[in-house]
Amino acid sequence: MQGNKLTVILLILLGVLLLLPGCSQKAVPDNKSQNIQPLPAAPPLDPGKKEESERFWAQGLKLYEQYQYKEAAANFDKAIAADPDNYKVYTAKGISLCFEGDYAGGMALIQKTLDRKPGYVPALYDMAMAYKLQNQLDQSLSWFEKTIQGDPQNTWSYYGIATIYADKGKTQESLNYLEKAVKLDPEVKAVAKEQDHFAQMRKLPEFQALVR
Repeated sequence: MQGNKLTVILLILLGVLLLLPGCSQKAVPDNKSQNIQPLPAAPPLDPGKKEESERFWAQGLKLYEQYQYKEAAANFDKAIAADPDNYKVYTAKGISLCFEGDYAGGMALIQKTLDRKPGYVPALYDMAMAYKLQNQLDQSLSWFEKTIQGDPQNTWSYYGIATIYADKGKTQESLNYLEKAVKLDPEVKAVAKEQDHFAQMRKLPEFQALVR
């Protein structure tokens, strides 16, 4: 009899335990996980739009090289409208704006390219030029050096550094970088002969030998 009583007591205790909170095996639905929906994939860009963007970008560069900065920026806007992911257009428009005096807007666009494509050499060079236009020579020098790290054959970065050292009155440093630029592209000689950066150096035999 005592064994039967013990069995009954154990069954009662087991039933009580099953009724306690936390002991139920019933799963609680996770509403949050059920509500999460995957983001829809972005539709692929029409290849024709990419070609259109490249075409306007190329047209803008031609205008930029002709010092028609406003017209260049207008073409870059069309390139961005056709393909907003065309990262190289932003820096091209940015430096065009800088030459028009909009340094804040221009540098923000150059940085946008660098955010999307770190180490993109044209954007590094454009940032160097943007600082140079504002006569912030130390910052410009730093960005020219970054450009050379990305492209050791970047002629106009060596030339840019040469002009900065000339403006700072550091003649020997200027000559060293001018020599590097001339070795990469002899056409630099004609530019150096004309620019005022080297006005105080033109009578130096070392300078005359470089640009001869």
